[in-house]
Amino acid sequence: MGKKATIKKTTILLIIFALITGILSGCGSNPTASNGGKESGNANTQKKTRLVFWDKSEYVKDYNDIQKARVEEFAKQFNMDVEYLALTPADVKTKLLAAIEGGNPPDLVLLDDIVAKQFIVNDQLVEVSEIMKQFDIREDAKKYAYSVEGYYEIPYYMVPNVLYIRKDKLDEKNLPVPKTWEDVKNVAKAINDPQNNFYGVGFQLGTGGDSEGRINNMIRSYGGTLVNKDGKVTINSPETLEALKLDASFFKEKLAPDSAITGDDAWNNSAYLAGTVGMVLNGSTIMAAMRKDKPELAEKTIVTPFPAGPKGQYSSGAGTAFIMFKKGNTEDALKLISFLLDKGYYEEMIKKLNGLAVPAINGFENTEFWQRPENKGWYEATKNILPLGDPGPPDARASIVISEGYLSKGVQKIVLENADPQKVLDEIEANYKKVYEGK
Repeated sequence: MGKKATIKKTTILLIIFALITGILSGCGSNPTASNGGKESGNANTQKKTRLVFWDKSEYVKDYNDIQKARVEEFAKQFNMDVEYLALTPADVKTKLLAAIEGGNPPDLVLLDDIVAKQFIVNDQLVEVSEIMKQFDIREDAKKYAYSVEGYYEIPYYMVPNVLYIRKDKLDEKNLPVPKTWEDVKNVAKAINDPQNNFYGVGFQLGTGGDSEGRINNMIRSYGGTLVNKDGKVTINSPETLEALKLDASFFKEKLAPDSAITGDDAWNNSAYLAGTVGMVLNGSTIMAAMRKDKPELAEKTIVTPFPAGPKGQYSSGAGTAFIMFKKGNTEDALKLISFLLDKGYYEEMIKKLNGLAVPAINGFENTEFWQRPENKGWYEATKNILPLGDPGPPDARASIVISEGYLSKGVQKIVLENADPQKVLDEIEANYKKVYEGK
């Protein structure tokens, strides 16, 4: 082979080598070629992750409209497929149990604290004590989120309960604002007018948090306790018996409509907004609805703390919290929680709902909105809410007895069956012991 032929062959080999090196080098630096386009910077080429979020269905529809819009914004921004479902407190427990049984629980749920705690004991939930440190949560809110097993709930908002009173009805009879449970009874008698479809109170006995909370509050204010600090059942006492008789008297004496005996947690809202009852115990949902749709009724309404009894006065209320399931998409669920707790959105949601929810996050108390006279009292009411099960342990047992509605069902028997109150109390005690002591 000649010299020229050797040079030509060498040149061709060098060119081929350079081309191969360039191609290989190019493959190493081209993210599209190396990973199928997943990190190309075009979010639309990525495979969407899926997230299922069950929200709480609130009495004021604006809440779910605002939340749904925020979730849709989240899904678009993070390129996710998010299923949003709003469930009533009455439905969420049943649906969750079915979902867990089927091995397909939602990734994220926002629900009442008393229901959330029931799912701690079956080892389904994510422990969130470290996650909670990412958010500036109020100590008052942490109290209701705590359970003996640890933290499994991330507080979202708090709903204190108050006594709503038709001030115009008080003025007609020249009556003072009631301060005690006996005062409430006397006022109810004075303003009761069944012939014109107006009743003194809008208390209800259908199983639910409102009814159980009222009866429990009455028992505590009369000196009774459901359980002691060790979880021993102490409900069967003269003080509890007196409170049960008093609560039953509102219904036996027809100071509430007959429909109240089976009314659920939405019944008292509807009754007060319809103008058919003079006093109800509820959270801020009624006020939010009045301000929006019935401002003239709001002008006639005053709110006061829960009535006092012979042995004290106790605040009442509830907490709403996020829970995440271990089998779920917890990474994206946490992203959505952060998105919903963004201060700008969170503050605007609260304002639009006119105080439907009191913030569980620090930094809002001294804002102009919460310093308004009509709002300040609501915030104050969240500072002294007794934790679930108090003075007993804040565990699932306390949640179960409320969900089972033992107190409400007991008073129903006194009213509908004319059952002996002491025998009813004996039965309530037995049911509590089954839950707390396994007896």
